[in-house]
Amino acid sequence: MRKVGILSLAFSLALLSLAGCASNTTQSSGASSAGGGGADVIKIGGIGPLTPPGSPVLGEEIQKSMQLAVDDINQKGGVLGKQLQLFYEDSAGSPEKGQSAMEKLIKKEQVVAIAGEGHSSAALAEIEVAKRDNIPFIVAEAWSDAITEKGYENIFRVAPNNSMFSKRVVEYVEFAGYKNVAILAEDSDWGIGNVDLLKKQLTDKNIPFKSIVVDRNTKDFVPQLLDLTKDFQPDIILNIMTGVGCYLVVKQAHELGIAPSAKTAMLMGGADAAYPEIWETTGEAAKYLVWQAPYHPKAKFTDLTQPMVKAYEEKNGRKPTYAALHAYDTVLLLADAITRAGSTEPAKITKALEEAKLLGITFPSEKGVDYHNWLPALLFMQYTQVNQSPDDAEILFPKDVSTAKYATPDK
Repeated sequence: MRKVGILSLAFSLALLSLAGCASNTTQSSGASSAGGGGADVIKIGGIGPLTPPGSPVLGEEIQKSMQLAVDDINQKGGVLGKQLQLFYEDSAGSPEKGQSAMEKLIKKEQVVAIAGEGHSSAALAEIEVAKRDNIPFIVAEAWSDAITEKGYENIFRVAPNNSMFSKRVVEYVEFAGYKNVAILAEDSDWGIGNVDLLKKQLTDKNIPFKSIVVDRNTKDFVPQLLDLTKDFQPDIILNIMTGVGCYLVVKQAHELGIAPSAKTAMLMGGADAAYPEIWETTGEAAKYLVWQAPYHPKAKFTDLTQPMVKAYEEKNGRKPTYAALHAYDTVLLLADAITRAGSTEPAKITKALEEAKLLGITFPSEKGVDYHNWLPALLFMQYTQVNQSPDDAEILFPKDVSTAKYATPDK
């Protein structure tokens, strides 16, 4: 099977490189206390959902991964002879709280750069603050096309965008031979954006579909699930929800006998499918669920990923998901940019990020959806046992890294 590359494969070599620069680089005027820290500290900001309506488990993973990267870099000597210091704020996955959190990081904590976020609605508000104050911001796990499509020079992303995601979903639908598609999506920028893209791409492929958009705070999805299957027999339901909502859709669809079933599959689009919490809410309902992720150990990633995975598991008692890897990567990128810039001046960090070549990883400069957006791989997996670890799930697609065919429920 081919090896799939992701940025966190740079773990060992990147830290060695940063450590070498930290001990040999002369401090510039841009690395003074006015540039985000005291004499011995460089302040960077982190942001993500720690409370509802966002996904707290996602935000906590982003925070823990960023802190792990900071600790790893500091143990190797820091950056520009200084220690990194992380200030992390809760966005709650909402535009209002995300904006306030960014304001605090920039104005109160005086960070020189920011990374994180796992919800597009919040990220879209946050990038406006970053743009206004010219602070470099690397988005870790929010996928709305508009985040990079706006073309802001100081905004970067290390996660898939909606255009890539929806294209891959339709490719999987075609690969699996599904003929009728139902879509249940939240009313966030990520959810609505994906519905619009999926509808267009399914129409272009002449694949019949039915879609419903719901309030992201909904807890009872029975009416929507019944509506989706009224006078329409989908053979797959695309669950485009985040947080507890995506779990409740699975649980309630199972209780209704709709999906996952012998007649209808279900694909979960959000990062929450890769968390153990899925079983706490759904019970046996998530068995046979299909989900996506840019990372999976069965895809034969290189051994350079393992130090981060091992360290995260030892510290947190659970293995990291791809969201953790992306968050970890953002800190590596910021540290690398500060090192190459020889400065903590935000404008110089932004310039260095635009020229990033961390083990071959670059940010595209052509304006459009993929502007400043490094795109990882995207894999489709399936749970085949109750309480199954994400690492034990089978890869269904792409075919060249597949480990099994789709397992159909008995009923």
